[in-house]
Amino acid sequence: MSGQDASNRATELRRILNEASDLYYNEGAPPMSDAEFDALFQELRTLEDAHPALRSPDSPTQRIGAPLPRGSRFETAAHLAPMLSIESLTSASEVRDFAARAVRHLGLDEGTELPWAAEPKLDGVSASLLYEDGVLVRGLSRGDGAQGEDITQNLRAIRSVPLRLRGEPGALPSRIEVRGEVILSATNFARLRDESETTTDTPFRNARNTVAGTLKLLDPTTVSRRRLDFVCWGIGHAEGLATRSYAELRERLQGFGFKLSRPFASCSSIEEVITYHDGLEADRDALPYEMDGIVAKVDDTELQRRLGRTARTPRWCLAFKFAPRRGTSRIERIVAQVGRTGAVTPVAELEPVELAGVTVRRATLHNWGLLAERDIRVDDVVEVERAGDVIPAVVEVHAARRGPESTPTAPPDNCPTCGSSLEAEGAFLYCVNVECPDQLRGRIIHFASRRALDIEGLGPKAVDQLMEAGLVETLEDVFRLPLRRAELAELDRWGERSVDKLCDAIDGARHPELARLVHALGIRHVGEQTAKDIASAFEDLDALRSADEEALCEVEGIGEEVAKSIRRFFEQPGNLKFLAALHEAGVVPRRAVANEGPLAGRVFCFTGGLSTMSRDEAKLIVERLGAKTSASITKTVTDVVAGAKAGSKLDKARKLGITILDEDGFRALVDAS
Repeated sequence: MSGQDASNRATELRRILNEASDLYYNEGAPPMSDAEFDALFQELRTLEDAHPALRSPDSPTQRIGAPLPRGSRFETAAHLAPMLSIESLTSASEVRDFAARAVRHLGLDEGTELPWAAEPKLDGVSASLLYEDGVLVRGLSRGDGAQGEDITQNLRAIRSVPLRLRGEPGALPSRIEVRGEVILSATNFARLRDESETTTDTPFRNARNTVAGTLKLLDPTTVSRRRLDFVCWGIGHAEGLATRSYAELRERLQGFGFKLSRPFASCSSIEEVITYHDGLEADRDALPYEMDGIVAKVDDTELQRRLGRTARTPRWCLAFKFAPRRGTSRIERIVAQVGRTGAVTPVAELEPVELAGVTVRRATLHNWGLLAERDIRVDDVVEVERAGDVIPAVVEVHAARRGPESTPTAPPDNCPTCGSSLEAEGAFLYCVNVECPDQLRGRIIHFASRRALDIEGLGPKAVDQLMEAGLVETLEDVFRLPLRRAELAELDRWGERSVDKLCDAIDGARHPELARLVHALGIRHVGEQTAKDIASAFEDLDALRSADEEALCEVEGIGEEVAKSIRRFFEQPGNLKFLAALHEAGVVPRRAVANEGPLAGRVFCFTGGLSTMSRDEAKLIVERLGAKTSASITKTVTDVVAGAKAGSKLDKARKLGITILDEDGFRALVDAS
């Protein structure tokens, strides 16, 4: 893979993984299975290892957790210690390699066996509880790993959360931050799902999503009624508590009154960890909670301290995932589905099959090229996988059971929604009619989403209702809704307060940041990060609209394919008409404010390791001082900070005559700024 191809692919992978993480952690709506996410994550890490210059601060490989939700209704606070991610492994060989690396890092002889503690990896929502002198004083969601949302009242409503630790006051830690998983048992999830069929039009999709949604509610009584559980799996910080192993820590936490994950195993070798994993996977359906693997920790506190952590994960803890769940079904129909970008994709309608406690009736077939390659047909008996318990996919076809009348599935010639012609792009088909009803619905939902224009109250159900009522027939109609308050108030389940709230949110979105508007436009191949790159390179929307492909390709992270897609968007008459209508409706992006600070106007690129801080910390320092940062050497870079084992970026900087600072010079610069 060429350097440019690697750069383009890394940019796309970062966009996909960051958006998926946001949906998973902040919305409780993962857009892909865990297996798909792990595969893309590994691909990105491999690319960055092969091309270190591609590694950037926004990469999921460098990030502890997911971003906090913008506009949250809860206050935020910092964790006493970061809530790190865990190295996610999918095979026994990867687990053995992890253990071998730990042995090497400790300087022990090859083949030395470490003690391990193993327990289920519960599929819930992580949270931390802070106790002072034995009393619960605060509960936070995981958030971005550094800080989380203050959901104390909701966590207090969970009966398995101790409000006061058990034990004599003098024997309790003066301050302790306890970490665990908020989960819902299979029995309680089934009860809630049954109740939802008669009491609400919003079904509970799976246990984890139900927990995530419940913890965002403002009514703790509903939290209590849903019978969530808090299961402890560790601590982040403790004052007045010393233990020699995780097994001992579990005993102390149980004594304090916490529920622990079970079954637990103390293992004397990594092979015993693998055996534990295989046994638990075989019995997972008989256990009361959903789990997607096991967690294994080096069961020695001093060894954990010596092993330490990377920027993202501890070196003493691993997650060994289970294989995705599968079920057998039959394809009743293959239909074409239109997305917000006009992508027309095949979807299988199935005979109902139960997977992970949920009835599956539809599964993605990804794209028409893959459908033809795998020769999936109507009436085929197939294996359906619900990895991550969210998006089902057809993963295997039993062609030998196919009947003599079976015929291949052909892609449509026209859009199934509006009848317009379709445009092929590789293995994908696109409807070119921007006024296609299905595109319109998806575009409005995306336009109003949190990472775009953030119009609270304009979710999928509200959009459907507004379109059915004829109040929204074009995307720009959204911004005319404040003029139709009386008609809004007449809709079912809409009152004066909800109408006012929606109209205020719409008015507040009329002057978005340019990056948010570019992202909201839904230009094919332009995600959130690419939109930010574009906004940093162009003064306003007019400048972007008039930019040719050559100018677009000069923007870091944009290749020929993305540049062509952007030009195609701004050349379509329907899109130009839409942009003019948006402007007429008062939607005008804010001009970027020039950076202020002693380092304003300078662009820093970091290469090699720093001894006194991480590269991410160094980048934050210069950004706070008004400078920008770049992941690679470009003509805009003014300063290169070279640490230990600086790579090819240093050589390139020397050839270009860019100012080069060592770590001492960098610290002197920022200390004086």
